[in-house]
Amino acid sequence: MHPPLALPDLTLAEPIDRLAPDAFVAYMLAPERPACPLPAPAAHNLATADQVLRNCFELVGEAHTLPAQFSWLHNPSRDSEWQIAQHKFYFAVDLAQAYRHTGNPAYLHKWVALIESWLAEMGSGAITTSDAQVEAKRVEHWLRSLVALRGTPAAQLISAPFLRSLLARIASETLYITQHLKPVRNHRTFQLFAVFLAGTLLPELRLSHMFRELGATQLAENLLTDILPDGVHVELSTHYHQLVIETALDFVEIAQLNAITIDPAILPRLAQALEFSLYMQWPNGDIPLINDSDNGEHRALLARGSQLLGDQRLLWGATLGRAGQPPQHRSKHFAHSGYLVLSNGWGHNHASYLRRQHVFYDCAQLGAGSHSHYDLFSFCYYVDGVPAVIDPGRYSYCAEPDAQGIDWREQFKSTAYHNTVTIDGRDQTRYISKARRTAAARGTPRAKHGPDVQISAKHTFLGQQTDYISAIAQSAEYTPQHQRVFVYMRKQYLLIIDQIVIDDGQPHECALRLHLAPHWLGHVALASEPPEVVAHTPGLLIRSYHAPGMHATLDTGWASAQYGVKQPAPVLTLTQRAAETHVFGTLVAPRDLCGSLELHAIRRFRADTSTLLFGVAGAIDGTPFIDWLLVPQGASIAWKGLVFCGRFCTWRQDAAGRIVYLCADQVEHLTAPGVPMHSLATGGFVEWSATR
Repeated sequence: MHPPLALPDLTLAEPIDRLAPDAFVAYMLAPERPACPLPAPAAHNLATADQVLRNCFELVGEAHTLPAQFSWLHNPSRDSEWQIAQHKFYFAVDLAQAYRHTGNPAYLHKWVALIESWLAEMGSGAITTSDAQVEAKRVEHWLRSLVALRGTPAAQLISAPFLRSLLARIASETLYITQHLKPVRNHRTFQLFAVFLAGTLLPELRLSHMFRELGATQLAENLLTDILPDGVHVELSTHYHQLVIETALDFVEIAQLNAITIDPAILPRLAQALEFSLYMQWPNGDIPLINDSDNGEHRALLARGSQLLGDQRLLWGATLGRAGQPPQHRSKHFAHSGYLVLSNGWGHNHASYLRRQHVFYDCAQLGAGSHSHYDLFSFCYYVDGVPAVIDPGRYSYCAEPDAQGIDWREQFKSTAYHNTVTIDGRDQTRYISKARRTAAARGTPRAKHGPDVQISAKHTFLGQQTDYISAIAQSAEYTPQHQRVFVYMRKQYLLIIDQIVIDDGQPHECALRLHLAPHWLGHVALASEPPEVVAHTPGLLIRSYHAPGMHATLDTGWASAQYGVKQPAPVLTLTQRAAETHVFGTLVAPRDLCGSLELHAIRRFRADTSTLLFGVAGAIDGTPFIDWLLVPQGASIAWKGLVFCGRFCTWRQDAAGRIVYLCADQVEHLTAPGVPMHSLATGGFVEWSATR
């Protein structure tokens, strides 16, 4: 532990330092202070304040009631994240807001008592693994709680010695932060924002100018580094994206309110980041839990962004279709990160916004830092007003095995906990636990994981009626390659082809998993209907081509939308084991697409060749059709009157065999009866519909 960096002669500038006690407190808590937005408290803020009055601290999914004179050095949880959260003082803002909202002095007395006890016992750097991000969040929450006390009767109840000691500690902790800055990523963002906030909200500090200038300059630089040009935060977590963009919005708003000039490049990059939030957010306002993520709240970000930037599209997302204007493009590829968001529309009002389909597809390399999961080609699917295929989330940062010997950190990061294919039970990227890497090589650079899984042959096209992604994954953990062809067929259902190329002559076990929403536990029916496996859920139909030797099971997994809290959820697992190339062909569709779409069967053709050719039989409003998906793998293929050479082709035939829709990529040659020749230009992507 480092001793506090007391600055008795440097803390406050004159003449503020010489004010009489009552005048000093009144001045520091006056409403006419540097501006900082103060949101109204929500019900959960007031509930947290009530809990803290009883010394009950509910943090990271665990509630612990502490004795009246507890020690801040004691952690009642086996998870170090609990103590880290406690030392960040989130509840300081809740207590101050509860006092401001109710006028009950008990909240203020508790606020003072907790800070006094912490100041008496703790020094900066007490949690050495925090790299000063704990200090940063604590300073931020102390400052925000002081803002909440402005203009209240608190000035008559707080003593000058207490307030002076708090301000001195804010000054010393802020200086400590500047001396322990992380070089990159979200911790540096939080650190620099706290430094900027202290320098802006406390201009009476003798070091305020240094804090403000250093914070503003370096925070802008860090945001421009960490927010990729496509708007996605570099760690590729939907939750950390939210936290960083919240901080960026706070930074911009506080700078504008206090006439502080910041880098002009920040606003355009922030606009890109908000666009990612707009597309990534589920239609009900929740988020897919990509990489280390809890369920987040991006609607508030979008509302603030809409007001800041005058962007009506952001307002459409913030209000879930109640106000604003829908974006022009239904689907979007965030090319720098590798994420894709696919949708069948934005709705025209609130009800239709909620019922639209939404697909989040991960075709990304691992994110920077240590928040990545081993989930290449995984996806989430939201249909008919509810999440259907989900990412289970993060659950815990604790790498210590529990009483049953389970490392839950490893479990939730694993490839098996995502909607993709595992090979020989191994992760795409090798997991290295904190415990193992600490014991293995002290004093050497720490490896967070094994070699990154590599992506090659990536191709995407987002069309008017069909979206398509194809890529190959190569892992250092095994020799087979995994190619996934992911098609959002006519923006009605998903058609997913997984080919695992095995050329080492050895048998390999490949397992395709689909993690379904917890609310469907006990409501999924699995049946073998050769040549298919069929799973029925209340909102989803899954049909998979039953390859020779394939086994299907319905298992119980886990999902976690809140840190430290998990619940059981159904998992569909399809397994093949052989020494030859494996192929999975799976369709995933809403059970009731406005009552019109039926999908009766999926079949594979030419299975004895390298060609990937699948047919899906269905009907719309009772009228039959067949959808075809063809990946020739370099050959020229003739099928049902169509001749194609290129990367990918899909088309729909009506009951009479007429082609009514077609799209193809990297066309070298294409002959399609009934399709106008001018629509079949070679070299790029072709999309044609008879109804256009």
